[in-house]
Amino acid sequence: MISVGVQNDSILNERTRELIAVGASIAGNCMPCLRYHFAEALKQGCSLEEINEAMQLARQVKERPLNDIYKLSEELMKKEKDKGANNNAGI
Repeated sequence: MISVGVQNDSILNERTRELIAVGASIAGNCMPCLRYHFAEALKQGCSLEEINEAMQLARQVKERPLNDIYKLSEELMKKEKDKGANNNAGI
């Protein structure tokens, strides 16, 4: 797990750092990290609502490239199907 203990030069408080770590764990597909940082966020006094917001933000960020690649794959397929249809129609 990422050590998120407050460093001498850290600007962020421990609660904020743990919420970021929760989101980063989701983004990194790290289940042990998420378990650890979820528990640490609770220990630091984060509410379930705060943790949920961090998790939802991470999901939105993570879903964007997935949605983009799905859209591109559909566009490429449609383009090739249209090209084939045009060739078959004598165009």
